Formats: sequence, structure tokens, C-alpha cells
Amino acid sequence: MITKIQFAAVLVLTSLLLAGCRPSVPQGATETITRMTNYTRNGRYDAAISLAQEWLKVHPEDVSHAPLMYGQIAFIYLSKAIKDRAHEDKGVQLAVAYFNRELSAFHPTAPDVELYEAGRGLEAAGRLSPGNSCEYFGRAVKAFEDEAPFVQGDTFTAYGKTIELAPIRQDIEKSLKRTKAEFAKAGCK
Repeated sequence: MITKIQFAAVLVLTSLLLAGCRPSVPQGATETITRMTNYTRNGRYDAAISLAQEWLKVHPEDVSHAPLMYGQIAFIYLSKAIKDRAHEDKGVQLAVAYFNRELSAFHPTAPDVELYEAGRGLEAAGRLSPGNSCEYFGRAVKAFEDEAPFVQGDTFTAYGKTIELAPIRQDIEKSLKRTKAEFAKAGCK
């Protein structure tokens, strides 16, 4: 028969072992995104979101990656909303809240696709949320329009990579045209 003291000792030991097995927050944003992607692929949306939120807490000084993390969290909430139709509205609202954070954290220093990605997410939110579609489509249009000035010229070089800007501009133009059509079709003004 196990005594209360033995039972308490087993509980404490088990707790310590489980706490030690908890994966630590990666130092790098790339590793964090990779783990988030794996969690999401396996349907572990909450684990992916928690990992990103924890990374943001551990790395508050890393303002260059914060918008990326916010955007990733937002897209995971959208994925979760699509899979869980019963809680779709809540998922879309949470996604939009994180797109708002992404847009607020945006630093226009060089060609980037943060505004474009947020625009794509807001466009998806507009399709999923009939009650707020006009607002989300309108904000997506603005994000696409705001992105255009950052992708002017032929190429951009960063971190030893040269990126052709014409395909990015074409994607933005297609998305802008499509979202304006969805805006009109939804009867938005």
C-alpha cells in the first residue's frame, strides 16, 4: 500500500520530469516558424500558437521578427477556424487581432511582403466572416495598396540574395484586383 508521503513524492517527481520534457522555446525565429509549421500540419494549432506567443515573450527586443510571428499566429487562427466551423467566428476575430498587431509592428525600411501577407489574411477573413466582410476586404485592399511602393524597381538584395520584384508586384496587383471584386460583390461601399 502506498502512503500519502510516497504518493506525494511520486507526484512531485512526475511533475519535475514532465516539466523537464517540455520543449524549450527556440532561440531563432526560423526554428520557431519550422516548429510552428510542423505543429500546424499535425493539427496542433494551439501548440503552434503557444510556441509563437512564448517566443514573443522571450524575445521582446526582436522587433524585426515580431510582425512575422504575429502574421503566422493569425494564419494559424484562420486555419483553425476553417477546421472548426463551430468556432469559426472566434477564430476569424483572433486572426484579425493578430493581423492588426502585424500591421502595427510593420517597419517600412525595405521591400518586404508583410503588408501583402496581412492583406491576403484579411481577404481570407472577409470570405470567412460574412458579417464583417466589407471591413476585412476594405482593409485588405488598403494593405495591398500600401505594399506597392515598397516593391518598386527591378530587384532588391538582402542577406546575399537578390530578389526579382516584378513577380511580387504582379501578385500584389492580382490580389488587389481580386479583393476589389470581392468587395464590390459583397455590396460594400
